[in-house]
Amino acid sequence: MTREVKSLWGCIIVLFACVIVLAGILILRLDVPVKSPEAASSDSSSVVASVGTHKITRAQWNRELEQQYGGLVLEQMLTNRAADQEAKSLGIEVTSEEVTREIKRQMKGYESEEAYFQAMKEQLGMSPEQLSQDMRNQLLLEKIATYGIDIGDADIDEYMREHKGEYEPVNSYQVAHITVSNKTDAEAILDRIKQGEDFPSLAGELSLDSFSSQQGGRMGWIDEDDPFLDHAELNQVSQMDVGDISPPVKIKDGYAIINLVGKREVRPEQHDEMRERVRKEIALEKTPPLVQWRKALREKYGAAIADTAFTTE
Repeated sequence: MTREVKSLWGCIIVLFACVIVLAGILILRLDVPVKSPEAASSDSSSVVASVGTHKITRAQWNRELEQQYGGLVLEQMLTNRAADQEAKSLGIEVTSEEVTREIKRQMKGYESEEAYFQAMKEQLGMSPEQLSQDMRNQLLLEKIATYGIDIGDADIDEYMREHKGEYEPVNSYQVAHITVSNKTDAEAILDRIKQGEDFPSLAGELSLDSFSSQQGGRMGWIDEDDPFLDHAELNQVSQMDVGDISPPVKIKDGYAIINLVGKREVRPEQHDEMRERVRKEIALEKTPPLVQWRKALREKYGAAIADTAFTTE
């Protein structure tokens, strides 16, 4: 489990995004042109799901979405529009390069770009386009919230000294292993591998690690300082080349045979970009929470929800 993945699980932004994404269909419906009465009638009566003989029509589905998430979606739409107006008045913009750079930073810890987007689709229901738009809105709000806050180079230097571990390169390894209770079993498995038997198949059949055995022994990308992997395994992996299979390694619960599938050095961001990220993090600590900024922007630009059924406050 990499440092980036651990931090993502604790990110409040993702929790907020979950709610918004569940209701994303409403945003699309509110922004599209109104259909003709005939088309609307046809759409509203169409069946979108069923349970046994019970049918759920599009109208019923839309009504449920509106009741549960309509207020939140409208509020978010108003916030985005107010933020756009504020950004224009301040001369602030978010470039596509900034969005791409931030998304790529969040990809760290995933095996590939495709794996990241697949995970976001499964976990949040968001397409790459929706992720980019959501990131653009988030970055714009952060720029508005930190506008005019002056963070000097000395502040950045001090922050980086205090958080040194977050800004150092860390080697990462894509590891697969087979764990057994004793050295005899480990040596027998190693002999079978040398004779041409498939490592993933043996892991699925014989490994005591029930989680990784279901993936052919693979544990994904592991940081060199990962606290959840046995130190002896980490030490062995650091001495291996990609494709190597280790001799039996003594671990806490027995022995492990390790296959190094991939290796990479997670380099720090370019120096200037890294300092800018630190500058933003310090500035965000000096400004009110973003939820207060969302409310303040809506109030500043006279945002109002006409239908009281969608009022969240």
